[in-house]
Amino acid sequence: MSVSKAVTLILKTFSVLSVLLFAGFILRSKIRLFQRLYLPACVIGGAIGLLLGPNVFNLIPFPEEMMSVVSALPNVLFTPIVVALPVCGATLDRSSLKKQKPVLVMAAMLCMIGALQFAIGLLVNAVFSVAGVETYRAFGLELAQGFIGGHGQTGATGSMLKAMDQPYWEIASGVNSTTATVGMIGGIIIGTTLINVSAKKGYTRVVKSAAEVLVEMRTGIYPRTADRPDMGTQTTVTNSIESLTLHLGLLLVATGGGYIVQKQVSRLGFSLLGAIATWIYALLVMYVLWFVICKLKADYLFDEKVKNTVTGLLSDYLITAAIMSIPVKVVMSYWLPMAAICVIALIFVPGAIYLISKRFAGDYWFEKCLGPIGCCCGVFVTGMLLIKMADPDLQTPALNDYSLSYTLHNFFLIPFVPFIFAFTVSNGAMSAGLLSLSLAAMFFALVFVFGRKKI
Repeated sequence: MSVSKAVTLILKTFSVLSVLLFAGFILRSKIRLFQRLYLPACVIGGAIGLLLGPNVFNLIPFPEEMMSVVSALPNVLFTPIVVALPVCGATLDRSSLKKQKPVLVMAAMLCMIGALQFAIGLLVNAVFSVAGVETYRAFGLELAQGFIGGHGQTGATGSMLKAMDQPYWEIASGVNSTTATVGMIGGIIIGTTLINVSAKKGYTRVVKSAAEVLVEMRTGIYPRTADRPDMGTQTTVTNSIESLTLHLGLLLVATGGGYIVQKQVSRLGFSLLGAIATWIYALLVMYVLWFVICKLKADYLFDEKVKNTVTGLLSDYLITAAIMSIPVKVVMSYWLPMAAICVIALIFVPGAIYLISKRFAGDYWFEKCLGPIGCCCGVFVTGMLLIKMADPDLQTPALNDYSLSYTLHNFFLIPFVPFIFAFTVSNGAMSAGLLSLSLAAMFFALVFVFGRKKI
C-alpha cells in the first residue's frame, strides 16, 4: 500500500469513528436510559460500530484494512494520553502533613484496590485452570487493566504481551476492552445507586438524591441559557501557534521520544528492557521534558484544562475504536472466567472502598469515596462524574483530594503494571496473584496508618 493510500485509509477510519461518535452523542441526548446510565458518547458509538460491524452482525461491511486500523488505534493513541500525566500535575502541600491525611488515605486505598484487582483476576485464573476451564497464562491481568486503567490500557495490554512473545496478546486486548466496558457501566450504575441510598440515610452533605443532578450532566449538552465553562486558558497568540497545537505537540514530542528511546535500548541488546512498552519510555521522556520546562519557567505556557481537552479528544476516539474492535467470538470463548472476575470485582471493589472511606476518610467521607469507586471501575473521569453528581458545585474537598491521590497512586501503578505482566508470564497466575494480594494487604496497612486520628 502506498503512503498516500495509507494516509487516506487512516483519514477514512477517523471519519467512520466520528460518525459513530456523533451517533452516540445524539442518542445520549435523546434516550433516557442512556442518560440514566450516564453512558459517554464514545461508549455508545463504539457499541454501535461493534454491533453493525464484522465482529457481530456485519450489517456494514467495513473493509478489513479499516478494521485493522481501528484495532491498532487504542495502542497508538494510549501513549500520547498517558504521557500527559506529568503536565500541570497537582502537588501536595508539604507544609502540613495533617491536612493531607485524606489524600494519603485515598492514595493508599487506590494502590490497594489496584493490587487487589490484579490478585482477583490472577487467582480466578488459577482456580479455573485447576478446574479444567480454558484460560491462558496471563488471563486475569485484564481485570485491573480494564477496571482501573480503562479502555486506554487495551493497547498497552496487547503491546506488553506481544513484546513478551505471548501468542494470545490479541485475545487479551479484546478481554481488556470487555472488562473496561463492563467496569465503566457497572461503576456508574453502582455509584448512582449509592448516591440515592446514602442520601436517604443522610450520608450525603450536598445533594439529597441522584435526581438533583443538573440536566446537562444527564443529556451531555449545556442548555443555551446555561453558564458554559471554558475549555481552558489560551496561552499563545494564534498568529504564532494555537494553544491546542502547543499542548498536543508536547505530548507528541514525548511520544516520539519514547519510540526513539525504546529503539536505541533494543539495539543495545537488552532484551528485557526492549520488551518494555513504548508508553513507559515516553512517560519517562515527558517527566524529563516537564522538569526542564519547569526549570526554564515556561510551564505557564501550559494549561491543565487545555491539556485535558486534548487528552479527552484522543480518549473519545480511543474508546470508540477499542469497543468497535472487540473480537467478540474469540473473547466469548472465555466468557465464564470473565464473568467471574467482573462479578467478584463489582462486588468487592466498591464495597471495600465504601467501607474503608467510611472508617478512615474523615469529613465528607461519602463524597470522597465516589471518586475511587468511579476510577477503580472505570477511569479517572468516571470518578469525577460521580463526585460532581453528589457535589455539583464542588463545595467539598472530594474532587481535590481525589485528583491528588490519583496522581500519587500512579507512582506505584505505572511501574507495577509492566512488572506484574513479566512476573505472571515467567511464574504463572498463582504466584503473581499471591504477590498482588500481599501488596494489597501492605497498602491496607498504610491506609490504617494514614487514617489514624493522630499522626
